[in-house]
Amino acid sequence: MEHHIFGTTNNDLRYLELLARQYPTIQSASTEIINLSAILHLPKGTEHFLSDIHGEYEAFLHVLKNGSGSLRRRIEEIFSDSMLDQERRILTLLIYYPDEMLSRLSNYVRPEDTDDWYR
Repeated sequence: MEHHIFGTTNNDLRYLELLARQYPTIQSASTEIINLSAILHLPKGTEHFLSDIHGEYEAFLHVLKNGSGSLRRRIEEIFSDSMLDQERRILTLLIYYPDEMLSRLSNYVRPEDTDDWYR
C-alpha cells in the first residue's frame, strides 16, 4: 500500500478522482454534503414489527405486501401527474400481488400488446 501526501493511498486517490468528476467545485461538493446531511436528519419512516400468532395468514401477508399503505402513498407521490388513477391501481396491485396480476394480464392487455405493457 503506497502512501501519498496526507496519508492517502492510491485507492483513496481513485475515489477522490471519481468524486471530483461528479463534484468539480468546492461549492458543488459542499452543497452535496449539506443535502446528504439534511437527508440523514429527516425523521425515519414507521417501523413495523409483526407476528402472525393468530394464524390470520392472508391478512398478515397483505399487510406485509402493501407496507401498511406506504407503497400506495409512494406511488401516488411519484406517479399522480403521469398516470391515470386506474393505471396507478394496477401498478399497486402488480407490486402487491405480482403472480396473480401477471396471470390475469390477458384480461387487461391484448396478446400483441403484451411486450409494450411489460415495458
